Amino acid sequence: MRFLYKRPKPEDVSDEINTLMEVMVSKTLIYVDLFLYSFIFTVLLSPALHSVMFSVLFFFACYVFFSCLYFFVFNRLWKKLDISRK
Repeated sequence: MRFLYKRPKPEDVSDEINTLMEVMVSKTLIYVDLFLYSFIFTVLLSPALHSVMFSVLFFFACYVFFSCLYFFVFNRLWKKLDISRK
């Protein structure tokens, strides 16, 4: 059965992996993930939160905190690593 399946060229596989990596580290996808993680975090902590208004404020605070953490720490760290590699 193996002789029926032709393996792709390494260059093609490398191109597909590079395309996938570009999509996975795009800023839009990262911010959408942060939004979903903040929402999940808020929903899981909803029994401890006192009201709906406090839950909404907690959600926005989490999203802003995680976004700032990404922007000021990880994003700048990756930029420094990219500059040092060049």
